[in-house]
Amino acid sequence: MRHLAIAIGSAVALATLAATPALADKAPWCAQFGGGRGGGGTECLYYSFAQCQASLSGMGGRCFQNPWLGSARGSRSNDGRRY
Repeated sequence: MRHLAIAIGSAVALATLAATPALADKAPWCAQFGGGRGGGGTECLYYSFAQCQASLSGMGGRCFQNPWLGSARGSRSNDGRRY
């Protein structure tokens, strides 16, 4: 019985991890964090420009519309604005 519970728990954890990127791809705003010595990165997890800016606060970087959505949502003109 214990092995069955562990197997079910593992299956649920893997299914959750596999589903997470699909949700992240639907966010219309991305943040590109400043590079520097520590590297940088891009996260497309933000549903508003303000939310993206708040995430970059104090670190530098820029917010831009998610180019992987397939079609642009809205017609905001602040694409690529540095924060």
